[in-house]
Amino acid sequence: MHDAWPKDLAWALPEGGAAPLDNFSLASTRVPGLRAWLATLPPEDPTLSAARLLRLLDELTRLRIDTRRRLALLEEVRPWVCRLLPVLQSHYLDAPLSLPQAARRSAEQVQDLFETLARGYQQVAAALLASTPGPARRQAAATAVQRALDALGQRLWQYWLLYSLAEPGLWWRLHRLYATAEYQGLQALTVADPEAPGHESSVHDAYARVLLVASAQPQQLRPAALVALYRAAGHWGRWLTLDAAAADGGFQVILDQDRGPAPADHDGGPRCRHFDTRTLARALAGDGRPGPLPSLLLAHLRTVWSVPRDRQDARRPSEDRLTVVLGLNGAHACLEQPAHRHDAAPAYCLDRNEQGCGLIWPGATPDTLRVGAVLALGGVEEAAPWRVGEVRWLAREPDGVRLGVRLLPADARPVRISHGYGDTLPTPALLLPAAAGDTLLVPTAGFASGARITVWDGPPRLARLGVRVDGSAEACRYRLRWD
Repeated sequence: MHDAWPKDLAWALPEGGAAPLDNFSLASTRVPGLRAWLATLPPEDPTLSAARLLRLLDELTRLRIDTRRRLALLEEVRPWVCRLLPVLQSHYLDAPLSLPQAARRSAEQVQDLFETLARGYQQVAAALLASTPGPARRQAAATAVQRALDALGQRLWQYWLLYSLAEPGLWWRLHRLYATAEYQGLQALTVADPEAPGHESSVHDAYARVLLVASAQPQQLRPAALVALYRAAGHWGRWLTLDAAAADGGFQVILDQDRGPAPADHDGGPRCRHFDTRTLARALAGDGRPGPLPSLLLAHLRTVWSVPRDRQDARRPSEDRLTVVLGLNGAHACLEQPAHRHDAAPAYCLDRNEQGCGLIWPGATPDTLRVGAVLALGGVEEAAPWRVGEVRWLAREPDGVRLGVRLLPADARPVRISHGYGDTLPTPALLLPAAAGDTLLVPTAGFASGARITVWDGPPRLARLGVRVDGSAEACRYRLRWD
């Protein structure tokens, strides 16, 4: 493999660009002076602090200084960037898909900070690896590459949090950094990292963390679940094995392509790395007791990591115009009163099959449009039948939001349910009849497996919610055990 891999440092920063500098405009180029300046950043104004750090990092990549001092200065600045991250993220984590201006500015600052941080560490790594390094320089190079990978991984994570496509070239840079470290034999060197679990990491750990999150279909997760997953993947990455040999199942990445992991389907050659998540999926099954991760997230991970696969049924292109009603209550109303004029929004169908469809929601979107949201789809004509589905993934587009919808069976019908023996006011729900056993789609809040309910569908019937078979933060589907 090593002979086949290019020995250049094509991932490093290009020559040229802005004019070099001899000093910072804001702080000292000596570590004690820089440390004192960082302590003056205003904690009450994270936007201003981020702007000052960004200016400092930009100048740091242009300073004419020794490589080791550049690394020392970066190591002083990095913890402050990581400290600002949750504060800036809080401005857009729960924001609607149509980001307000202030939230958009915070998201852009996060991206710019980690991009400039990555460039600074790449600059250090390129200088250290320009000639055959000794042990001390190898350790410093491993630290620089690990930090650069972590910063680029943080950037990719921000794209997932915002349901946006990663910029072209980002995956290629991640792969190239890892491949260069592997070629140099640096990928397994342990480096101290106060921002990592256990305060230590490696090039492998930083790279594997990103691969794990990418393989978990992050576009199907809500931001809070993505935050929990990214933190957990920092622990799990060190146990992930990357193999050159093809494996039976699992995922693969091609190190000279600008794309993330995909289900393994062939031996991709010397530049392909395979990893298997099935052991991790089995470990996440646990013993049934509550754990640190939400149960809905654990169920999602066990599904996507147990049997990685692409969608098998191709969709046919479509140009249909549709109307959309969001929410379980809205979908229930559409099925219960199909001829009634509902508060519907326009959308356009891009492709479809019997199991699902792809839509584009033009313009601004409502705050309730989230992954896992229940919706009803109808034609533009009043007589067109309604079909209920669930939002499986979201992606921002220049002209709106693209969403993938999984359609529920066409015979889903609206019912109402009460706790116990009709002890509470009836709540809208959807009954999905099936030969293998009926299931019931209910609001996530207020219902759980084992609950006794009354189903109002004609004469009232007693039932119990069985095993949860699917769910999101908005609605969950349970097997129904009739009494």
